[in-house]
Amino acid sequence: MHKITQVMPYIDESELDFIGKSVRDKWLTEGPYAKLFLESIKDYTGSEYAVLAPNGTLGLFLALLALDLPRGSEIIIPSFTFFASASSAVFAGLTPVFVDVEEDTYNIDVSKIEELITDKTKGIMPVHVYGHSCKIDKLMKLAEKYQLKVIEDAAQGFGVFLNNRHVGTFGDVSMLSFFADKTITTGEGAVVLTKDERLYNKLVLLRNQGRPHSGTFIHPSLGMNFRMTDIQCAIGVAQYKKFPDILKKRLEDFEFYREGLEGVGDLRFIRIQEGSTFVPFRFFIRTKYKKELLNFLEKNGVQTRSFFYPMHLQPALECFSNKRSLPVSEELYETGICLPLHFYMSKEDILFIIEKVKSLFKDV
Repeated sequence: MHKITQVMPYIDESELDFIGKSVRDKWLTEGPYAKLFLESIKDYTGSEYAVLAPNGTLGLFLALLALDLPRGSEIIIPSFTFFASASSAVFAGLTPVFVDVEEDTYNIDVSKIEELITDKTKGIMPVHVYGHSCKIDKLMKLAEKYQLKVIEDAAQGFGVFLNNRHVGTFGDVSMLSFFADKTITTGEGAVVLTKDERLYNKLVLLRNQGRPHSGTFIHPSLGMNFRMTDIQCAIGVAQYKKFPDILKKRLEDFEFYREGLEGVGDLRFIRIQEGSTFVPFRFFIRTKYKKELLNFLEKNGVQTRSFFYPMHLQPALECFSNKRSLPVSEELYETGICLPLHFYMSKEDILFIIEKVKSLFKDV
């Protein structure tokens, strides 16, 4: 049986050429490709300052460490997100306070933030989920009113702009992920962005053993190793060049899915935030027949993924849940399915999935 995988990075000879040059030049740790990749990301996003990080989770952790918030401070985080948003805060000595999200965009519900703010609240971590922006412009006004730091989790946000401004450039600090399932990838890896020179200087020290550059053994600050390798960044440079083609195909395939599944059963689709561009992460559907459809597609060779399990229900985060119900995040998990969307999928693959979904709804 032909297996349609959930993820398959668009990798070919161009990545091998860049990797080969890195190896032949004997640059294994951060070097020329690291500099080129970082400059490309800065140029594309319009961010004034940026540093590399080993992965998105450590990128968020690094960003939070640089802010140096008082230990135990509360940070408001949407419950509908990947686990790293919350775990990075906990490991940074902060207390996550979970807020619900909008039912149609799946992004943080800004209207529910203010009621959660206390004297202990020091920050907000909005997540630009599934390839489009949250209402970050409105959230920034609220943060300014209460003098809160904003840490943008833009792990899935590379290439996303809100009103012509790239996500991750609104808040105090942000993270873009380049994990293997992202639109472009370095395998593992991330970039932390900031517009604050003072914060940038702290990031530089924190990520490089407390020193401004390698090769010196005088450490003016405490720091750890949050570096990447030049081989990873060589892959990133090749991927960056492919981004226009990747984006074009993802948008076309997303629309092909949508046209084929419009009006089928009780399926509901994501609404893209007004003013935001869209870089599809997967194709997203919601149905009360989630379990049946997941099982049926897997049996027919289609690898599927559920939506996020809410943070306030996570066993490891139970002590932060306050026993509150966040109904939208819960409902999204109960009904949400991610269908495959990657460069190597053919129209025939998508049509096969569409027909299988339709066939299930004939019997329910």
